Amino acid sequence: MRIVIIAIAAGLGGCMLDPLVEDDPAASVHVLPPGTEVPRVDVDAELVHQITVHDGLDDGDLEEAGGVVPLETGWANGAEVGYWAFGPAPRISAPLYLLVEATDGGWKRVDGHPYLLDSVPGDPAYSPLRRIQLVYVTDAYDGEVLPTFRALTDAIDLGLVEEPVGSGTWIDAPVVPPGTTLDVGRDQPEAPIEVYAGGYRVDLFVFGGERGEQPLRGGGIPLGQASQLREVGDVRFGATPVFQYGIPAEPPVDAFNYTPLVAVVEVELADGVLADAVTGDADLFTRSMSGSITGMTAAVAGFEITDEILNLPMQFEEGRP
Repeated sequence: MRIVIIAIAAGLGGCMLDPLVEDDPAASVHVLPPGTEVPRVDVDAELVHQITVHDGLDDGDLEEAGGVVPLETGWANGAEVGYWAFGPAPRISAPLYLLVEATDGGWKRVDGHPYLLDSVPGDPAYSPLRRIQLVYVTDAYDGEVLPTFRALTDAIDLGLVEEPVGSGTWIDAPVVPPGTTLDVGRDQPEAPIEVYAGGYRVDLFVFGGERGEQPLRGGGIPLGQASQLREVGDVRFGATPVFQYGIPAEPPVDAFNYTPLVAVVEVELADGVLADAVTGDADLFTRSMSGSITGMTAAVAGFEITDEILNLPMQFEEGRP
C-alpha cells in the first residue's frame, strides 16, 4: 500500500525545524492500491444469507430452477412481452457510484473499476432502483480501488476523486446471491456482473441497456401499473400481467418512457370477457396525459389499485437482460 509519511517536527541542535509537509490526512487503509483483488462475497456466509433472504426472489422456485431466474410472459401495448419477477420493491431509490473521467466529448467511464454500491438486500437503505452518481477522478488518481463507501469518502478527502454528481438518471439493477443466473431465451443463461459493495465483489443484473437508463421523475422513480385479471366465476386472479408501459422503442429524451416499478391492479372482467382477449392496458382503461386512470372500458366490471409494488423488469431484446 502506498503510504505518504508526514514529517511533523524534529529537534536538531536545539532548533525546531519547520514541518516538511502539512499535517493533513495523506493515506487511507480503505483506499486500496491499484490491482488489489477484492474478495468475493462468497467468503461471508452471513452476508450471503442476508442477500438470499431479502433479494425479492422466490427462494424455492430459484432453487428448483438451479439458480436461474425464469423469463415469464405478460402483455403490453397489444404484444406479448417477457419479464422477470424480482418481487416486492420499495418506492425509494439508492445511489450507484460510477467512476468517470472528463473528456472533450463528455464523461467516460474509468476502465476496470466496477460500480460501487452503498447497500445490498437486507440493508435498510437498499433498493434495486439505482440513481447513477458520477464520480470524476482527478489527475492524482492512479487506478486506486474503492471497494466501500468509506473508501470513496476517503478518496474525496485525498483529492483522488471529486464529490459525486447526480446524472439525473436511474437504472434497474438488483443484487442477487452468488450462483444466480438469468433466463434470457438462450440455451446459456446470462451471468450477472460484479460490483463492489461493503468491501466485497457482489453479483448484480442491469436491465434494459441504454433504453433502461431512464430520467428521474420529480427526483424519484416513476411508478407504473400492472393489471392482474379475473374472469367471472374464477376464484383467483390470473398470473399473466398486463403492463401499463410497454417496451420503449428508443432511449428516453426529456421524460421517462418506461418503468419496471409497478403497482398491482386487480381487475374484475365484465361478464363474457376472456382474459386471453386482453392484450394491452388500453383494453382496460382510459388514462390522462400523466398516466392516471380516468375511466374503464366495457371489458372491466371493476378494479382495485393495491398497495403491492413489484419490480418486474421487461426484456427489451431477445437474448439480453
